[in-house]
Amino acid sequence: MPFSLTQFTEDSGFERYALGDLAPAITASPGLQVIDYLDETRDQPRIHAIVGTSPVKAVVTIGGQPATVNVTPLIFGMAWKILDLVIEPLLSPRTDGRPQTIEAKVRTALNGLGPQGVKPFHREPELWKRFMHLYGNTVDLRHSVVHGQLNVDADGTLTATSRDPAPLVPPTTMTTDELGYFLRAVQGFSAALLGEHLSVRARNNLCFLLDQLTQHHGLDKLGGVELLRRVVVVARPKPLPSGKFLFDARPYLAYSLDRFPGAGCDVNLHFPDNIVLGGELEDAPTDGPLEIRLDYPPKWLDYL
Repeated sequence: MPFSLTQFTEDSGFERYALGDLAPAITASPGLQVIDYLDETRDQPRIHAIVGTSPVKAVVTIGGQPATVNVTPLIFGMAWKILDLVIEPLLSPRTDGRPQTIEAKVRTALNGLGPQGVKPFHREPELWKRFMHLYGNTVDLRHSVVHGQLNVDADGTLTATSRDPAPLVPPTTMTTDELGYFLRAVQGFSAALLGEHLSVRARNNLCFLLDQLTQHHGLDKLGGVELLRRVVVVARPKPLPSGKFLFDARPYLAYSLDRFPGAGCDVNLHFPDNIVLGGELEDAPTDGPLEIRLDYPPKWLDYL
C-alpha cells in the first residue's frame, strides 16, 4: 500500500505535538548570534546577540494540585508509535482485512522494508534502514510500555520486561541519553516526512542522532554533526547590470563556522525596496557565486 502523507499527518498529530516541545530534533543554546554584513564600511561584520528564552517546563495538575508524574514511558511510546504509523501502510493488510500484527511489521522492517516512495527517504536508504532497525530492535520496550511493565530506573534508564521466562537475548535497555537521542531522531524523521524534504543541516543532525543509537539499530555510524547553536548571517547581495544579484555563500559560511563551531547558519539577504529572502546557508551552492533573480529565487530561499 502507498504511504499517505495526509493520513500520517492526521494520525500522528498528538504524538508530534508532544515531542515537538519535549524533544525537538535540533536543539540549540539559548539566544541567537547575528553576523551582520549590512554596514559595508566595516572591514569585519558586526556580531551581536538576541537573547532567547528558557525552555518551557511541563506542569501536570491532578485534582487541582500540581503533581510529579513520570511520563518517560508515555513519551517513548509516542515516539515508537510515530515509526509504527509510517510502517503500517507500507504492508498489505491480512487476508481478513485487519492490520498486520506488530510482530509482522517488526519482521518486515528488520528484513529490508524499503521506503517505497516515502519522500524524502526514498533517496536516503541508509537513514531509512536505521530507522527501520530502531523500530524493530526496540519492540520489547514498546511491549513493556503497553503492558505497564517498563522498568524506569532513578536515573531514567529504561529496561524492558521480557515476556519469555528464558529469553534468548537480554531485554533491551535504553539509557537516558539514548532516549533523548531516540526522541529527537524520531522528531526529525517525522519533520522530514511532513516537509517531504531533508536539508543539509537536518540530514547532518539526523546522522549525528542515529550515530548515538548504534547500540539499538546495530549499524555503522554515518559521521553526522550535532548542531549546538544557531547563527543568522545578514548580508546584501551585489546588484548586477542584468537586474540580478550576485551572492557567494562560501565565505559567509566559512566565517560563521570558524567563529561559531557547531552552528546552524541561517541567512537573511536584503535587497532594494525592503525585500528580504531567507534560508539555510548550508543549502546554498558551494561551487561558486550564485546569481539571484527576485522574480524567481532559488528553492533554498524564501521571502521573509
